Amino acid sequence: MEVSTVNDVKIYNLSAGKSLPEWMSSRARRKLEQRNTDVRQRIQLIQDFEMPDVSNTVNITPDGKYVWASGNYKPWLRCYDLNNLSLKFERGLDADVVKLIPLSDDYSKIVVLEEERWIEMHAMLGRYFRMRMPCQGRDMALSEESSDLYLVGTKSEVYRFNLEQGCWLTSFESTAPLNCVQVCTDHQLVVCGTTNGVVEAWDHRDRSLCGTLDVGSSVNSHTGENSVIAVTSLAFSDPLHIGVGTSSGQIVTYDLRARRPLLIKDHNNELPIKKIEFIKRDDGDVVASMDSRMMKMWFEEDGSPLAAIENTCPLNDFCRFHNSGMFFFANEAPKMLQYFIPQLGPAPKWCSYLENLTEEMEETEAPVYDNYRFVTKKQLDDLGLSGLIGTNVLRAYMHGYFIDARLYNRAQTQMQPFAYEKYKEQKIKSLIADEREESAVKKKVEKLPSVNKSLAARLRDEAAAANKTAETKKEKKKSKKSDAASSLLADDRFKKLFESEDFEVDETSEQFLKNASIAQKLAAKGPVEVDSEGEDQSEEESEGDSDEAASGSDDDQDNTAAWMEEDHRGTDMASDLESVSSDEDVDESLKKKRAKIRAAKKVERNVQKSQKYDERKEAKKLRKEQRLTSKPSKFVLHSIGSGETTRKFVDETVAANTVGSSETLMALGARKTASAKQDRKTKKVNEDDVPFGGREMSFTISKRDKDLRAQAAKSKQEAHVAERKEVTRRPNALVTKGLKKLPGNLNVGKRQNTY
Repeated sequence: MEVSTVNDVKIYNLSAGKSLPEWMSSRARRKLEQRNTDVRQRIQLIQDFEMPDVSNTVNITPDGKYVWASGNYKPWLRCYDLNNLSLKFERGLDADVVKLIPLSDDYSKIVVLEEERWIEMHAMLGRYFRMRMPCQGRDMALSEESSDLYLVGTKSEVYRFNLEQGCWLTSFESTAPLNCVQVCTDHQLVVCGTTNGVVEAWDHRDRSLCGTLDVGSSVNSHTGENSVIAVTSLAFSDPLHIGVGTSSGQIVTYDLRARRPLLIKDHNNELPIKKIEFIKRDDGDVVASMDSRMMKMWFEEDGSPLAAIENTCPLNDFCRFHNSGMFFFANEAPKMLQYFIPQLGPAPKWCSYLENLTEEMEETEAPVYDNYRFVTKKQLDDLGLSGLIGTNVLRAYMHGYFIDARLYNRAQTQMQPFAYEKYKEQKIKSLIADEREESAVKKKVEKLPSVNKSLAARLRDEAAAANKTAETKKEKKKSKKSDAASSLLADDRFKKLFESEDFEVDETSEQFLKNASIAQKLAAKGPVEVDSEGEDQSEEESEGDSDEAASGSDDDQDNTAAWMEEDHRGTDMASDLESVSSDEDVDESLKKKRAKIRAAKKVERNVQKSQKYDERKEAKKLRKEQRLTSKPSKFVLHSIGSGETTRKFVDETVAANTVGSSETLMALGARKTASAKQDRKTKKVNEDDVPFGGREMSFTISKRDKDLRAQAAKSKQEAHVAERKEVTRRPNALVTKGLKKLPGNLNVGKRQNTY
C-alpha cells in the first residue's frame, strides 16, 4: 500500500504492490513474502480484481454489495461480491462494453450498451434479450419514473426504448450528433450534450425542447480562443445545478435558471473530460472530474484544488462507493485500481479495517531514502566519482548529493579494498581495551524492582551506609534503621510493595506536591548518611505527628532521587556495574517516553484538524450570512397565462421602507431601461437573461391523500355504473312478445298512476 500526500490530503493506493502468479505454490509464496517486504506488505482488497488486458467500465449496485466490471481481451463481464471480497461469476461477451446500468438493487438485472450497435439485457441466468440500435451508441441513461431508456450516438436523435412495453418510442430530434445524456432523478429532465458544444434540455412528457445552454461560446470567451468544443460528460449536483465536461478539458457549472456559467474549472491537460461526480460534504461540496490522465478533486464553490489522483496508464472510468472515501478505477491495464481517501469519507463496512491500518501508518513514519546514500563532494573525490556530477546518477541536495547505495558500495570496495579489515582490527582492539578496564572479580549487583524503584534504592543505600559506619567504628551491632531497611526489602510481608502497581507512590499526587518545598531543601543538602546512633534518632522520629510522617515519606523519596544522582556521578567500578545492570529499566522508561511523545503528536494533529474544521465552518457561516443579507424579504406568486411571459413583472417597482438615494428608490424596470440605453450608447448588446429563451415548464403538484381517495372512489363508481349498463337487458320485441296483456281497466289505471 502506497501513501501520497497532496495539499495535506492523504491518498492510499490499495492496488499498489507486486502481484503473484496463480501457479505459484503456497510454500514458494511464503518464502517470497519472507524475503520481499513489498510482497509482504501488499493488500489484496478484492481477490482477482483485474481483467485479462484492459478494463473499460466499473459500477457499483445500488445496494452496495456487488461491483460490475467489464474489459477485454476477449470482452468479459465480471461481478464481484463485496461481502466475500471475491469474484462471484463472469460472462463472455461479443463486443466491448460502452456503458452499463444496473436495473435492480442487486446484480440480478442489468442493461449493457456495446459496440457494433448492440444492446443486451442480462439477468441472473445470463443474457435473455438482445437488439440493435439504429446507430453507433455512445451513452445511455435510464428514467426510473417512466421506465424509458435514452440512447444517443453518432446521429442527431435521442432514441427512446420503453422497458415496460418493450418497444421503441418516438425519438427526439436534435441539431447535431450527441455524445452524452443524463436524466435528473428529481424532475425527470433529460439533458443531452452535442458535438457543437450545446446542452439541450428535453421534456419527455410533450417531447419538446425546453431550452439550450451554449457551453462552447462560454469556454471560448473564457480562454480567448475560437475553437470547436464538444460536450463530453454531464452530471447533476442537485435539481437546479449541473456540471458540464468539454472536449478541451474544462468543467463548467451552471444554474438551470441562468445562461451564464457559475464557474469554469480547467484541467490544463487538453484532454476530454470523461466523467464528473459531485460529492456532498458538511464542510463544502467537492467535485471529482476525470480525464484519461488523472482525476482532480476540487471545491464546487470556488474551484480551489483539494487533491488529485494520477496514474501512469490512461484512465477509462471510475466510481465512488456510497458515502465513503473508496474509489474504483478502470484503466488501460490488467489490474483495476483501488484508492482510499479518508478525508472524503470513512471506509466501507466490508473493509472497515482500513481505518486501523491508516492510523498505524500515520504513527510510524518510514524512512524515505532506503536505497540511497548521502555523500559530500569530498567523499565523491575520495571514491573517484566526481566526474558523475551533473548526470542523472547524482541528485543534488543541500551541501551534497544522493547516490544509489549499490553504486556507493561497489565504488568503496574498489577504492578501499582493505577498509573492512581495518574496521575489524579496530573493533577487536576496542573490545580488548574494554575487557582490561573491567575488574577481575565482578560484584554481584542486585536488580531493583519494577515498582517503587526509588524507595528500594534508598532503603538499600541506608542499609549499606549503616554497615559502613559500623565497620569504621568497629561496632558489631547494627543500627535499628539499617535493620528496618534490610527487613523491608527481604520480608515477604512487604513483597507486594515492590511488585504490585497498586502500592506505587504517585509523585504527581496532591499530598506529594504539598511537601515539595521540604523535599527541595533536603535534596539541596545532598544524600543522607545514616549515623550509628540510630536509637537517639528513633526517639525523635517517634515524637512527630501524622503530618510530619507524611512529609518524612516524601523526604525519603527526594533523598532517594539525590542518591541516584550521586550514584550516576560516582566513579568507582561498583557504581558503574550497577548502572549497567539497570539498562533494562532505562529501556522501559525510554519506551514509555516514546509512547508519550507519539500520543502528544497525535493530540497535536487532532487539534490542528479541529482548527482547520472550525476555520472552514466559520467561513461557511460568513458566506451564509452574506447570502441571507442579500436574500429578498418576501416572494409574491403571480398567475401567468398561456400567452404571457414573466417580463412584465420585472418592470414593477420595488417597495422601499427606508429613505435612500434616488437610485435605490428607482423602479427595477426603469433601472433596467436606463442600463439598456447606456449599453446601446456604448455599443454593447446584452443577451436575454431569461432562462431557456423565456419558455415555460409546468410541473404537476401531488394531490393529498383525501383527494386521491375521493377520486379513486368516484372512478370506481363510474366503472360500476358503466358495467351494469352493459349487463342490464332492456325490453325489446323479443322480450315483450310472450307477455300477456293486462285487462283494460287495470291497464288504464296503471297508466294513470304512472303519469
